[in-house]
Amino acid sequence: MADKYYRLVCFVVDICADVLRKYFVKLAKTDVGNTYTSVDAYLSHRNRNVMQLFNNKKLRRDQYDLLYPVNGTADENQWDVSILVTLITELFATRLQPLVIVALKNEIRGIRNELQHHPNTGTISDDDFDDYWGRLDSSVRLIAMNALDTNDQASLLEKINQVKCNHLPNLGDCLRIWHEETSKQLLNTMNKMQANAEETTSILRQVVVQKPGPSGDKNKRIKVADDILARLQAGFESTMKELSGDFNPPSEVTDIRAKLRDGHHVVVTGCNNSRYFETALAAIKGMDYNYKRCVEMHTSSDWRHIDPEDVDLVLCRDPFGGFSYDESKAKAMEDIFKSMMHSTKRDNDVKALDIVIITDLNILEECKMHHDHEILDEVVKVFTDTSSAQPADLTIGCRRQGQYAQSSSLPVTRNNLGALTECFLKAYKISSGQVDDEIFKKAKKSFQVNKAIVLTGREKCGKTSIAVALASAYEEQQCLLLKKPHDIDKIDFPNICLVIIDEFAGKYRYEENDVYEWYNMFDHLYNTVIAGQMNVIITCEKDKLEKCIKEIGRHAILDHVVDVTLQTAVVKLEVIEQYGHVSGQKVTTDHYVGTISNTIQTLNYTSSLLADPSQGPIPLSRHDTIPISTGNTSILGRAQMEGLGIGHVSGHLVNTDSSIGTISNATQGLHNIIVSGTVTRANLTVKS
Repeated sequence: MADKYYRLVCFVVDICADVLRKYFVKLAKTDVGNTYTSVDAYLSHRNRNVMQLFNNKKLRRDQYDLLYPVNGTADENQWDVSILVTLITELFATRLQPLVIVALKNEIRGIRNELQHHPNTGTISDDDFDDYWGRLDSSVRLIAMNALDTNDQASLLEKINQVKCNHLPNLGDCLRIWHEETSKQLLNTMNKMQANAEETTSILRQVVVQKPGPSGDKNKRIKVADDILARLQAGFESTMKELSGDFNPPSEVTDIRAKLRDGHHVVVTGCNNSRYFETALAAIKGMDYNYKRCVEMHTSSDWRHIDPEDVDLVLCRDPFGGFSYDESKAKAMEDIFKSMMHSTKRDNDVKALDIVIITDLNILEECKMHHDHEILDEVVKVFTDTSSAQPADLTIGCRRQGQYAQSSSLPVTRNNLGALTECFLKAYKISSGQVDDEIFKKAKKSFQVNKAIVLTGREKCGKTSIAVALASAYEEQQCLLLKKPHDIDKIDFPNICLVIIDEFAGKYRYEENDVYEWYNMFDHLYNTVIAGQMNVIITCEKDKLEKCIKEIGRHAILDHVVDVTLQTAVVKLEVIEQYGHVSGQKVTTDHYVGTISNTIQTLNYTSSLLADPSQGPIPLSRHDTIPISTGNTSILGRAQMEGLGIGHVSGHLVNTDSSIGTISNATQGLHNIIVSGTVTRANLTVKS
């Protein structure tokens, strides 16, 4: 086994189990209606609940024996992650936060199961290791916040770092425990398989009957007695009623009927308003099928209820997705393509089954890219009526499914989000190439490890540009910009890899209602992240994010924050060389915003400068910079040399685009200069 696998095993066996034991004990001690004295006494008090877990097969026999040993008392130090997660989530379900349940079940226990079933423990990649480690680390920290005090949390972090980077003194014990648990679980699985096999054999003996086959021999067959076939037949009759009596079918109905007569299967397809669905129904209607022996299927699971002895025609409607391509449905259909194809062939005078597949052309082309089969080769394309002024579009079906503007199979709302995403990415394309390298590297590293990050900082600090820069690693059609919380319902999961949520707490002001709705949707979005289906980039101003956490609380999807504040909003001090060293500190805004003083012999001067009042005293040298404030700003300018009268202060204030004001004090007195707008940089020169 590789070193990376060793370390992950030690994390699960040594660190996770230890934190979960302490968490269990803490929950048991605070359980209402029970006076805690020991783990053994507490389990005796909850015996009925634990027995129910055993009866429901949530605990194995060997696990139950550890909780209630024949000899001695229960020892929680012998409980592994599997037992602890089951006990905590089942016995204290009402006291756990949803994020804690996800961390216990999906992350800690889920990763433990994945490691146990890893096909090759010696070839864990660096990316897989970082992913597993990051998920375990986040989950354990979340549990530790509820289970450990501050000192124990610090010790836990040190232990995690040691397991990740240093030698492993407890490796032998960890691997022994790991091997014993794996062996017990494997033995339990084999026992279940044996019991299931015996039960299945018993059931088969009771339901299998012998029926004469095509050659007269007795064949064993099972007849499924349910009402699903009747439902499929009723669905077909209902669909045929959708065909309007005044529908004038195009010439393609002849091709459809010919393929059904010759090969007993056909795919009818088209796009836009070509009415390929009605054309297929018209072709079926003209072939005199007995509707009582025709069925309509939508999913692959319907196929097992269809027997050529009972059915003459199968209408397979949208089997690869309705509005958009559905990979899971297409993969399931591919599994039965061979069986469907065999049923359309005559074998020893056995009647063939006719199959009509109806699907959108763009969806069909996408399906054939991944799951091509000969049953999809017999295609009849139905086009709209054409004329010299409105010729047929022969490029239909050659376009990529992922292009928003060209895919007619996607809902209008989905196309709109796609178009908005394109505009959003283009708007920030230039600025995304000019982001600070160090901040971008920090954000990229966090994103690669955690898969979901929050970019935060002051207003107009460049966080959206960095989000677009990170998105440039994806194809444009793989990204989606969510504007409102319920836009999550419009995500096309097979095709979208990255979701961007820009200023989720409000761009111009704090939007409390939106924030609460986003929190509700974050649970679902986080589940897709930990399932590996989606990556997420969220932007939010720092003060608004802090307000969200203070008023509502933390959320797992907001745990990984990257502060991308760019230090471009500064005041640069340029002082004549003869004045020597410059130093000073800010004073209250009631008098001067900032004070710079310099002393060489008897020459003194002071000048008020723009400063950020929240930063506290700031020592300055000749080339130092200080942050400036934003908004409507009052600036005072003065230069004073002792014995020489009032000097001169000049310069200009600029934002990111252009100059918005020039400042200069009068030589005969001090003036207060008001500048409106958002100030991001100021250049001042102080001279005598």
